[in-house]
Amino acid sequence: MQYALLELKNNDNKYQCLIDANELHALYEGLDKLQDDEPPLEDNSAPFTLVYGVYKPQPYFSFPKSDIKRHIFASLNKWLIHLDGNNVIYLRIEDIECLDITVMTSCGHCPKPHASHDIAFAALMRIPDTIKLGNGKTQAKTAYLKWVNLDTLTTLINRKGLFSLVAEEKRIKKEITLDNWKTLIDYKRAARYAQKFR
Repeated sequence: MQYALLELKNNDNKYQCLIDANELHALYEGLDKLQDDEPPLEDNSAPFTLVYGVYKPQPYFSFPKSDIKRHIFASLNKWLIHLDGNNVIYLRIEDIECLDITVMTSCGHCPKPHASHDIAFAALMRIPDTIKLGNGKTQAKTAYLKWVNLDTLTTLINRKGLFSLVAEEKRIKKEITLDNWKTLIDYKRAARYAQKFR
């Protein structure tokens, strides 16, 4: 399982943080081991990429769906963080389309999958070539909003949610632009990928 709840303790308070298993290494190694250069002020060097994925809100906070969507749209045109071992890689969502489907999830307590608060999406992104997205059969890449007043790991354990980037749409033969990208979305494929990452 790629995503799980990590229980953290602060004095007598317990808190469960949604985390990607691939982020644990950086979390346990600590800030002093992170290779974290500040993101450039402007970076349009990476080409546009059409990505399918799921936004997973922190279940501990029980955000209503309207707040979850607001958190998603608040991440547009801001830097997102992806952790690759101890390396911090920055990427951006230029535009996003939330899908009107119910994403099912499985948990340890329930015998059958049930509806989640996760939101499936298609996004127009700028992703550096150091990140190789999966194909829907491999693990997703995780990204989360960079908070300017907190370090990378403090943000990780306090984030409102994370973007699970499942796969890139590679069947597009034309140039992807801000004007045409929504016409290139394969909604059935996006929905199918969203249901795979519980």
